[in-house]
Order: sequence, then structure tokens, then C-alpha cells
Amino acid sequence: MRWVTLLLALVLAAGTFFVPVLDAPGVETDVGVSPPPIAVCPVEEGSGRNTNLSVLSTVDGPVGLTLFTAGESAGSLASATGASGSLVIPVVDVAAVGTVGGLVEMPNAISAAGSVVQGAASMSAEACASVPEAQAFITGGSTAGEATFELHLMNPYAGEAVVELIVESEAGTESNSRFEAVIVPPRSSTFVDFNDLTPGRESLSVSIETIKGRVNAIGRLGIHGDTGVWRALPGAIDWFIPVPKGSASKELIIATPANTEIDYQVDLFTPSGAEEAFATGRLTERGQHVIDLGEVTEEAIGVRVVSTGPVVPVLRWSSPDIGVAITTGVVVEANRWFLPGASTLEGGWATIIMLNAGIEDSTVSIRPLRENTSVRSFEVSSESVLAIGIEEADGYLVESTNPVVVLWTAQRAGSTSAAIGVPILDG
Repeated sequence: MRWVTLLLALVLAAGTFFVPVLDAPGVETDVGVSPPPIAVCPVEEGSGRNTNLSVLSTVDGPVGLTLFTAGESAGSLASATGASGSLVIPVVDVAAVGTVGGLVEMPNAISAAGSVVQGAASMSAEACASVPEAQAFITGGSTAGEATFELHLMNPYAGEAVVELIVESEAGTESNSRFEAVIVPPRSSTFVDFNDLTPGRESLSVSIETIKGRVNAIGRLGIHGDTGVWRALPGAIDWFIPVPKGSASKELIIATPANTEIDYQVDLFTPSGAEEAFATGRLTERGQHVIDLGEVTEEAIGVRVVSTGPVVPVLRWSSPDIGVAITTGVVVEANRWFLPGASTLEGGWATIIMLNAGIEDSTVSIRPLRENTSVRSFEVSSESVLAIGIEEADGYLVESTNPVVVLWTAQRAGSTSAAIGVPILDG
């Protein structure tokens, strides 16, 4: 399928012209006053689980948090990032609210927020979304066996939102009237329980089509007593995902929301170099493929997925020993990254995985954001990956001489979590 490489190159050269950019709805504010940058975060507080929200910025500036449920605020807090440019907010100090959405007002445009949820035998992590999408797609869900899958739709705005869900499984397109005109009230959340609506499905993908308003969508997958959390994203034609080390089952799931056949190619990056076209394939309409990366190596690696049409790839890894984690990729490489929430937890360990898919070596520095910390520097060879253990912090800032892609992962007490970094594209 070498012709696929040529076709992909042509598509990638022109692809940006086919992907529309949609403005997010405005936040209510006084006339003439610019609203602060915002992020919408998933929050779980109660029933043995606690959430810490991490806010990272390039400045010492104000931070606001509002927990929203049932159309109103369930608690709020005003604080600041401080001299380190970082802040961690234990949600338990704000309110015991169950599973809700949190609206974070950040100090400036070069800021990021992330959510880390911990339970006695579970944890999850995800960067918070800043721009709701009119169309988004999530794949990697399952309701087979012990697996549980739920979609959390969050609407932080003053107006009602309405979405339509197009659900695909190994049985085809799922038909259910409860997928039509799903209402998300103002400043509230709506939950879609797929174990109730589509039980016994090995694979589930969901297109979220906006009819009115705008929502942020988060998936929750439960396996082995642990929970993985990941965001719904719009489809794209070029993706990067660093892959953690370990012997757990590691699956690269590639799916498309499009009603057409799509060819894809997966390039593989290891500590010793790259393998172009490691895997190729063709997706049917709204189809998905699963590639077992666990058979490749137990070392940290990275993948690039390019395609002739919109796809969304996710990385899912699990085992009875570590639970489950799932994360999406990113569509850009960058010289600077925020990793909100990245930290070693008590009784566990954490790692940053850096993917350098370029043809030049990179010098990368990692800085834990908290008081009185020092910077460490490393060389990441061209077309390779590097995994570095990290210490306790509010989060991390990663800076590189050439563009890279960064992910962090943590393990503790039979549970695991992971989150792709937030690229800093301005400044």
C-alpha cells in the first residue's frame, strides 16, 4: 500500500483547508469587558472519590472555579496561581457535589487546566477542554463483560443545549430514540449510560452532533475496578500519541465519524528509531480498527496516524494489575507543553513520555511547577521517544528546541491514569 503514503501526503498538504474552525459561544459578561480564558473540567466528588483541579499558567494571576449543576452554582472559589504559575484546587474544599462540571477561569491565554480524580482503588486524569466543538467524536467505549461506559455532557452556558448522538458498534448503527435530541440544561450535566442503552457491546463509538448551543463531552470507561476518562474531539487527518511502557494490553483504536471509506497509515517510533507504515488499513463507513501495540514492545514508543479523511485515534491500555487508562492523541507538535496535574502520587510513580517525530534531535527541559524546583534537561533523538520519571508537583512545563509531543501517566495501588499534554501555541 505504498500508494497510500503518496495519497496521504497530498491530503496532509491540503487538509487544513477542509477543517472548519468554529467559535465557542461567549461567556456572559458586562459590555466592554473581555471575559477571562476558560476551561471546562469533569469533576467527581463523593462516593469515595476526590478531584484535584490543576491550573498552570505563564503568570501569577487570578483563578476562579465555579461548580455548576441543576442550573446554578454548587460552589465557587477565587484564588491565584502564585509565583510558580501553578495552583491545585482540592474540590472537596469547595463542595461535595457528586459528578458535575467545573468552569475554571484562568489567568491568561497561555494557561491550561487538568482534572485528576482519585479513589481508594482507582484514578483518572484528563486535561480540561477550553473550546466546545459543534461536532465531536469519541471512540474506545465498551459495555461487554464487566466494562461500563458513560458519556458525560457538560453545558456551562446560560442557554439550553441539544445534541444528537450517532452510536456505532460491532452490530452497526445503534437505533434508540434516546439518542435523538438529547437535552443538556443550562449550567448542568446530562449522562448517557450505554450499559443501559446498548449492553454487551465490545466496541462503541459516538458522534456528538450539536443541534442547539454547545457542550463539552467526556467519556468514562470502567474496567478492573478502575476508570479511564477521555475527551470527545473532532476528527482530523494527522495525529500523534506517545505510548507508555509496560506489559499491559495496549490497543490503538482508530475510528471515523465519516460516511465514507478512509485509508490510514500508522508510523511507529521507538527509542532506537522509526518504522514508516508500520500498519496500514481501510476503515469502512463509521468504522474502526484496533491495533495491538502490546505485541510490539514493552518499552515506551510513539505513533503517528495519518489518513485520507477524518479519524480519531485513542490509546487504551488495561490489565487486572493496573486497571485501565485511555487517552486521545493530538493533532500538533509544539515546542512548549503544559501537563496540568502531572505528579507522582503517594505510593506510586509517574512518567512523562516525549515523542520526537521530527528529523532533528531535540534538547528538552522539564520543569515541575511548584515552589523551589529545578529544571532537568534531556536529549531526545530524532524519530524516537524518551520516558522520564517525575516527582511530586502541581504539574509540569516541558520546553523543547524542536517540536515534540508529550503525555504523562501515573500508577498507584492497582490503578493507572494518563493524559495527553496541552500544547502552548502562542507566546
